[in-house]
Amino acid sequence: MDYCKADQRMNILAIETSLPKASLCLYTGGQLAFSAEWTAERNHDAHLFPALEQALQVLSATPLDYILVGAGPGSYGGVRVALAAAIGISTVRGGQLVSICSWEGLAPEGCGIISDARRGGWTLYRPGYEIVVIPPAQLLEEQEKGLEVYTIETQPTLKKAGLTAAGYELAPTAEGLVRAWLARSPEEQAALAQKPAEPIYVRPPHITEAKRKPWEV
Repeated sequence: MDYCKADQRMNILAIETSLPKASLCLYTGGQLAFSAEWTAERNHDAHLFPALEQALQVLSATPLDYILVGAGPGSYGGVRVALAAAIGISTVRGGQLVSICSWEGLAPEGCGIISDARRGGWTLYRPGYEIVVIPPAQLLEEQEKGLEVYTIETQPTLKKAGLTAAGYELAPTAEGLVRAWLARSPEEQAALAQKPAEPIYVRPPHITEAKRKPWEV
């Protein structure tokens, strides 16, 4: 990882668990000090915490500046586990907790990223950090207008929907989160750090209410 000298004092822990292929890295002293990768479906906690323990051992008593968590789009459960762990680390070890789009910096500049949002929709990450859910027909219109897209999906998945992409099976990584964070200006970093650290919802979350309030039971 090649970073500018101005960033060499920044100590960053990054966690990316929005997809089954997940990773964690520790950036300190101007270089990558620790990294780990694993594959998990619904058991990210079984792999995440051993990796966190090793990273914190490498960090020793060095304070953290930032804890970056990939906020998706992707597995809500995986992101939630990472955020919960990051909150604990931030409370005990310090460091500003920041959630950042897992797809940021994943495709070439000026290109979009797409994935199947189910229920007939496709998630489109437009250049400029905008995320929308649109039908395949509208996505095709975007491509006809000149938008080049990449995808985290496989080629057969896109072919089934009548879509194409310039690149397939992109994989977000913890190191990618660090690169995306350091590529932002100090002003952009400050603005992002002020936002609540939470998963990215491509659609409004479905929240149910109890038929009776707890005090009425």
